Amino acid sequence: MKRLEVRTRRLILRPLMPSDYTAWSDAYTKGLPQQNKWDRDPYDPKKWNRKWFNTMRREHERLAQADDYYRYYVFEKRSGALIGQIDFNIFVRDTHQFANFGYQIFNRHWGHGYGREAAKAGLKIGFRQLKLNRLEAAINLDNRKSVRLAKLIGMRREGIKKRYWFEFGQWTDHLIYVANPEDIGLKARAPQC
Repeated sequence: MKRLEVRTRRLILRPLMPSDYTAWSDAYTKGLPQQNKWDRDPYDPKKWNRKWFNTMRREHERLAQADDYYRYYVFEKRSGALIGQIDFNIFVRDTHQFANFGYQIFNRHWGHGYGREAAKAGLKIGFRQLKLNRLEAAINLDNRKSVRLAKLIGMRREGIKKRYWFEFGQWTDHLIYVANPEDIGLKARAPQC
């Protein structure tokens, strides 16, 4: 499936290219210290080198070609800085056409509305480019900012999945927020089985 670059007012969302190494390295190794339990400290630049970057980039390409997982990186138009990412983990195709939808803005870029802009564009990517019918955001029960963002982009709360994700060394419950094409003004499509 061919993935196209998506542009918003301030952002560009697209897969990584070989020429993105410097922007990628800056984004992952020069962030602020960890700000909350879902955030991460900057990565060690000795481990996260060009070789690691190329291996990871090729693996993302392979997963996208297999229609298993798609990651779009979020670049600021003005500066070219890599400021975040959105991803789609395909759960089921066939008659369901749904995926887990994730979004992240790196901590040095919080507070500028980039999350809302990127996640809103992500819904359109999921429905238009990836031709999905259902996107689920699995959110920790105490992650208020992520819940707020899901609501702001038009996702609706569906419920809680118990012991849904293994993280922080244990099985955790997650709130499930969902969107379908109609929720953002798009027409639903029949599955291509």
